[in-house]
Amino acid sequence: MNSKITLRFFSTLLCLVAASNLYAQILQTSDTEQHSIKNASLLYPFFEKLVQLEKNKQGKINIVHIGDSHIQSDFFTNAIRNPLQQKFGDGGRGFIFPYSFNKPTGRPYHFASNANWQICRNNMPLKCYADTEIGLSGYGLSTRTDRFVLSVEASEDRYKFNTIKVVAPITSFYRLAMVEGNKKPLIHSERFNITFHRVKKGETLDIIARAYKVSTTDIKRANKMKSNNVNAGRNLRIPITITETGVDTSMFRPLEYQLQERFVSVYHQDKPVSVLYLLQSKKQPLYSLNGLIIENDSPGLIYHNIGTTGSMATHYNANPLFFEQLPILSPDLVIVSFGTNESFSNISAEKFIAEIEMLINNIRITCHNVPILIITPPISLLHQKRWNTYILEYSEALLRKDNVAIWDLYSFTKGLMGSEEKFSAVKISHDYIHYTSEGYLNQGTEFVFDFLNEYKYYKRSHE
Repeated sequence: MNSKITLRFFSTLLCLVAASNLYAQILQTSDTEQHSIKNASLLYPFFEKLVQLEKNKQGKINIVHIGDSHIQSDFFTNAIRNPLQQKFGDGGRGFIFPYSFNKPTGRPYHFASNANWQICRNNMPLKCYADTEIGLSGYGLSTRTDRFVLSVEASEDRYKFNTIKVVAPITSFYRLAMVEGNKKPLIHSERFNITFHRVKKGETLDIIARAYKVSTTDIKRANKMKSNNVNAGRNLRIPITITETGVDTSMFRPLEYQLQERFVSVYHQDKPVSVLYLLQSKKQPLYSLNGLIIENDSPGLIYHNIGTTGSMATHYNANPLFFEQLPILSPDLVIVSFGTNESFSNISAEKFIAEIEMLINNIRITCHNVPILIITPPISLLHQKRWNTYILEYSEALLRKDNVAIWDLYSFTKGLMGSEEKFSAVKISHDYIHYTSEGYLNQGTEFVFDFLNEYKYYKRSHE
C-alpha cells in the first residue's frame, strides 16, 4: 500500500467516525420550526411517502440526485444517503457505474473486465465511439470486443445485493451469470514490456516517468543512465507493466431474467450475492452500457447519485436518452446540483436559469409530477484567483424560482468561509473548486438536518 492510499484510507476512516457522530446528532436534534428549504410545501407529496414508509415498513422510496463532479465523487451524496437510510431503512445502493476497471478503489463496488472499454462523458461526446449512446449515467461506456466479461463485486458483506438491473440502449446485448462459491473466473496476470519514448524539448526524466507511471530509477536502469539528465531527441527505453485478464467461462452459471423491458433487464436472487458477471448475449458491432442498479430485499430508501465530471445542465439536456431512461429509477424525488462548471464557462445567470428550466421540463416530461429540489452551487474561486461571483448570481436567480423547492448551499458555504482568508473553515480543496471529504460531509449533514426539520414540520402539521 503506497503512501497516498494509506493517507486516503486514514482520512476516510476519520471521516467515517466523524460522520457517525454527526448522523446521531442530526437524527436526535433536527426538530426546529425554522424553514430552511424554500418552497418546502412542494416536497409534501414526497414527505407523505416517507410517512407511509415509516408506518408500514414496506416498499422502496427513490431519491435521484443529478449533477457534476461534486455529485459523481459521492462524498456529498453519501453524507446524505447514510443518515436517511439509518432513519428510513436501507433499500440498497442504487445506481452505480464503472468509472474504472481492474483497480482497487474505496467505492462499495469494484469492477473488472477482460476487455478494453472506452469511457467518455456527456460533455466530451466526440471522444465516444460513433454509435455510443449516452444515457442514465451521463457517460458512454462501450467495447467492440466479443466474448467480454464484466464483473461487479461488493467490497463488503453489507453491500451484498438481491436485485441487479442492467441499463443499456438495447438490453438483449447482455446476460448475467454467477459463480458458485468463492471462485474467480477473471484471472489477472502481469507481464513486462519495453516501449520507446523520444524526449521532447523541455521534458525531464521525472515528467517522463510520471507519464508512463514508472520510476525514474527503472528508466535509468533500462537505459544504463548514471544521471537524470536527458537531451531532447533521445530515444528512451521505458519498462512498462501490462495487466492482462483471462476468463474461465466454464465456471459461469447463467441467470434468468426476472423482467426485461425497454432499456432495462432485471435479475433477482433470493440469496444475497456479492459478485455477478455481465456477459455478451449475442454478437454485435458495439456493446454499450449505461449503468447498473443495485438493490436488496429490505424496505427502505434508495439514494441514487448521478454526476459527470465537468458537466453542465446543458450537457444532460443534449442527451434525450438520459431522460428516457430516468423513469427506470422510479424517482419519488429528484435533486439537482449544477452551477460550478457553468461559472467557469462564463455563462450568464439568465442562460444558466434557462438551461435549468429546460432540465426541469425534460425531467417532468418522463417523470410526471415528481417533486424537484434544486441545491444552489457552493462557493469557489475562479482559476484560484478571484471570487466566483457567477455562483452568487446563479444562487440569487435560483432562489427567485417558485416552481421547485430550493436549498441554499451557497449561503451555507459562504457563511462558513466568511472571507477569502478563511478557506480552512469551509474545508475547500487545494483547487478551490472541490472540497475535502470533511467539507462534503459538513455540507451533506447540514442538508439532512434541514431536510428532516421540514419533514418533521410536515408530520406535525398533518397529524
